[in-house]
Amino acid sequence: MNESVTIVSACDRNFLWGAYLLAASAARSVPGIPVHLLQTGFSEADTALIAQFPDVRVLPLADADPRSVCNRKAEALLSADTDYVAWLDADCFIVGDIRKYLIPANGEFQIRLREPWENGWVWRNHYAAGDTRGELPRAVLEKWRADVGQLQTPRLQTTCVTNAFVLHQRHLGFIREWKAQIAKIIPPVNAGVVDNSSPAYFMTDESILSSLLAFSNAAPPIAEIRLNRDPAAHVAHFGANPKPWKRWRKGTWYCHRHVLETLDWAKASGFSVPTLPWSFRRENGIPAYLIATGEDWWSKARAAAAGILRKR
Repeated sequence: MNESVTIVSACDRNFLWGAYLLAASAARSVPGIPVHLLQTGFSEADTALIAQFPDVRVLPLADADPRSVCNRKAEALLSADTDYVAWLDADCFIVGDIRKYLIPANGEFQIRLREPWENGWVWRNHYAAGDTRGELPRAVLEKWRADVGQLQTPRLQTTCVTNAFVLHQRHLGFIREWKAQIAKIIPPVNAGVVDNSSPAYFMTDESILSSLLAFSNAAPPIAEIRLNRDPAAHVAHFGANPKPWKRWRKGTWYCHRHVLETLDWAKASGFSVPTLPWSFRRENGIPAYLIATGEDWWSKARAAAAGILRKR
C-alpha cells in the first residue's frame, strides 16, 4: 500500500474498553498506520492507556457541541492529513492485516450500502400506502430533498451504514457538509444514536449522511465495502448491545479468540492491560458461550412466537 491512511474514531468513557480493543488490534494487525481517537470524559489515566500504543494519538473533542459522539464523527475525520482517512466506530475490532482493503477500489470512497431487505426492516414503521418495501419511504426522500436543497433526483434508493468507511482526503469538503447538515438538522442535545422523534432522521448521523449521498452535489462516487469480506482480515463490529466487555453475543462470539489473543499479545509486548471483565477471562469461556447461545435461542424463539401471534 503506497498511499497513506489514518484510522480515526471517537467515543466517550462508556466505550473505553472499545477504544482499547481498537487501538490494540490496530497496533497488532496494522502497525505503522496512524490512529486518532477523539474522546470526551477520559481521565489522564484513560488517555495514557490508549496512547501507549505506537502511532496512536488521543485528542479531545471540542466542548462546544452537546450532541452525541455519534454525531461528531466529522471532527475525527478532519483531524487526519493523510491521503485517505478511515472511520471505524469505537466498538470496532481489527482482525488480521486489513491494509490492502483500506484503500477504496475506486480510489474515492468505500462504505456499506444496505440491501433492500435491510431497508425494509429499518423503515418498517415508516412506510405509507404506495411505498415500496425495501426502498426509502417517499415522505423521507421528500424531506431529505428539501433539506439538502441540491439535486432533485436521488442518486440512491438505499441508506448507508456509518460504522466503517474510508474516503480520500479530497472529499473532506463533503465531510464538512455532513458536519454542517448535522448542525442544521440534529438538535443540540444528546439524544443518543437513535432519535425516534425525528422520523426522517431517526438514525441521526447515518440518516444525514444517507440524505447527502442521495441529494448532494458533492457526494463522492461509492465503491463497495471491502472491510467486511475476508474472514482472515476484516473489521468486526460489536454493534448491538450487550458489548463483549459486558457480555458476549452469539453473532460476535467468533471474535472471542481474537480478542483474547490480542490481550495476550498486548501483555506480552509490555503494554498495560486493564483489569479484565468477566467476559474476557479465559476460564469463563464455556459459561460465556452458553449464555450467548442461550440468549440467541431465546431471542429467536420470542421472535417466532410474535410472528405466529401476528398471523392469527
